[in-house]
Amino acid sequence: MRRPASVPLALVTLIALATLATGSPARAAVVQARVGRNALAVGESTTLEVIVQGAPGAAGEPAFDVPSGIEVLGSDRTQNLSWTNGRTVFRYELAPNAPGRYSLGPVRVRVGGQIYESGAIALTVSAAAARVSGGASPVTLVADVSPSDPYVGQPVLLRVRLVQRATLAEDPQYTPPATPGFWSERFTDPESYYAQQGSRRVLVTETRARLVPLDQGSATVGAATAGVVLSSPGPYADPLSWAGGGNPRRELTIRSEPLTVEVRALPRGAPAGFDGAVGSLSLSWSADREQTSEDVPVTVRLDVRGIGNLPLLHTPRLDVTDFEVFAGTVEDSAGAPGTLAAGRRRFQWTLLPRRLGRLDVQPPAFAWFDPGAGAYRSAAPPALALVVAPAAAAGQEHPEIFPAVFITHPLDPDARPVAPWAWAVAGAALGGALVLWRISRRPPADAAARAQQREWLRVVGLSSGTAFWQAADQACTWLEPRGRAVAGLRREIASARYGGAGGDVESTRRRLVEELARALPPVTPAWPFALGAASLAVAALVLGFTFGPRPGGERGKVEARAADEKARGGDLEQARSGWQELWDRGARGSGLAARLAWAEVRAGRVGPAVAWVLRGERQEPRDRALAWVAEQVREGGGLAGATPFRWPVRRIEWALGALAFGFAAGGLWPRRLPAAVSLALAVGCAATFPLQGMNASRTARAVLGTVATLEGPDLELSPGQVVTVLHHAGERARVAAGRDIEGWLPVADLIELEASR
Repeated sequence: MRRPASVPLALVTLIALATLATGSPARAAVVQARVGRNALAVGESTTLEVIVQGAPGAAGEPAFDVPSGIEVLGSDRTQNLSWTNGRTVFRYELAPNAPGRYSLGPVRVRVGGQIYESGAIALTVSAAAARVSGGASPVTLVADVSPSDPYVGQPVLLRVRLVQRATLAEDPQYTPPATPGFWSERFTDPESYYAQQGSRRVLVTETRARLVPLDQGSATVGAATAGVVLSSPGPYADPLSWAGGGNPRRELTIRSEPLTVEVRALPRGAPAGFDGAVGSLSLSWSADREQTSEDVPVTVRLDVRGIGNLPLLHTPRLDVTDFEVFAGTVEDSAGAPGTLAAGRRRFQWTLLPRRLGRLDVQPPAFAWFDPGAGAYRSAAPPALALVVAPAAAAGQEHPEIFPAVFITHPLDPDARPVAPWAWAVAGAALGGALVLWRISRRPPADAAARAQQREWLRVVGLSSGTAFWQAADQACTWLEPRGRAVAGLRREIASARYGGAGGDVESTRRRLVEELARALPPVTPAWPFALGAASLAVAALVLGFTFGPRPGGERGKVEARAADEKARGGDLEQARSGWQELWDRGARGSGLAARLAWAEVRAGRVGPAVAWVLRGERQEPRDRALAWVAEQVREGGGLAGATPFRWPVRRIEWALGALAFGFAAGGLWPRRLPAAVSLALAVGCAATFPLQGMNASRTARAVLGTVATLEGPDLELSPGQVVTVLHHAGERARVAAGRDIEGWLPVADLIELEASR
């Protein structure tokens, strides 16, 4: 298989940034795999079901690794594809041929262009095949219950098995047993497997159901009946063939023996909160939110999980004084049919607060009997803490409430945010410093020639006598290809070396050293590049620090704390005036806008609250305080028609991206295309936040401050509706209140976002 080409880091990040602007992906498919039985013996078989749910297109054939020791039986009877309620179900018949523990899966299914996986399945295979009780009849019907002596309300498992020792001409006509005195569920679909009866191999078809005894004493499970038609097969017939084929037929009606179940009474001394629950259970107590407003209900849930008589549990009594309790609902999630598996029963209540503040919701009393321990048990989950704020349109003041999110996120009104463009330049400067540093550390291109030059200088300078003249001749040979005029010098050396005439050694040495020194151009010094790298790095640090996030002055913090203290003390109007003064003075921030929006919510003015939420979203996305207030405003009916001004990426995150991409451009150099892409991404990160701000400023949005009728479509709009102002005409404005919905509104009814009062 060919490996996919590696994708540059910059390209991957570009795709990630582009994804921010896309919508939510289509719902993913879910692949589940399960087997009929996880424990079986050699010679038996089980069914593997692969269920594909929520597939947007056709599901491909499942692929999974079959471990050694497990085989998939013939395809003509082991695979079945069906469509049921939007699900695709694949079935495979598996048979083990060796004992052991096996892991099957994960199962992989291709849907569209994507592959989905299920979890792995554990199979335990024993060496000895299952054995069934005796009987020489061609077909017998056997029933049993487990446990045989349950407590009242303790679930038991009823199994009915058809043991086949001869070939059947037709499908059996089965009638389940009567179960008076029991609550019962539907029997499972029949499952067939091979078992051992003495030395004989038989085919067993089994069906199961959960029962719950309802009263103490002896209870009887009636006889199951089955009408079967036998044929007389040949000596080599397969008992699975169901073939009549002209053989003699014989009809039989077979019955199982009735079963007597001794149901034990529950012991005395049941605690408060016991209402018949029996089993191995656990409790959890939860709510759908931690904060709500006075006019918004909250849903609380009591989940009872475990193995027990969950379907028979009654709704516990919920006693709360600070809430109005509406009718509860019940949700069931039972275990797998035909097993004593864990399930869940959920009790839900809808509560409407009667007062404001921090309220505790105590769980209902609940107790149960544990048959394994033979004792009663109870649990007391911790109370739920719920913070109740005033309704958005209540128009009432409640000084005891100050949002916790404001306490954990104090104001710094004069804080200066980071400038993404400056960090992009700083990143590029750091990248340039990296490039210059690499150049300064890089050896010269003619390093080998310079090494030879140094060696000739050393040899010529140190040698004497015959060795000198030989070295001098070789040095001239090295100099000639490099353009040095050494012909005359070479003749003098040859005359002294071969002519017997003594030459002037020192004069020749001096001239030769001069020629060797001039043979190569001067080395370009590395220190200017190192100095340039250091200068760029220092400039980048200075730029990043100068235009990085900086805390504001102490004056603004003191004024913000004073306004917060006014709000805590109940003087909301003074607090609002303090926050408004900070805004008018030029302080900008999502936290400040969140406080002003909250003050409007407390005063019951939905329209102004929406305007402040939108002003805050212009400043910075994903502010926790602003998000909390926006949720309160939405619950009060505001923010209808609002769309985000920005992508959900904060200013500091854009700046960090610009810094990283700018530096990465230097690291990718001299690969020009990747370096250019990284530099372009740095510019994109630096420009996106201010460009989105400019686009938001050009879009003339307004908020409806009161109930008004949109002239044209004659549509009534509520306070807090966000509209787009198309143009003004005197005292009226043409607005768009949604896609293809336009009309006229009085200007006096609109709150312009540019106006902050």
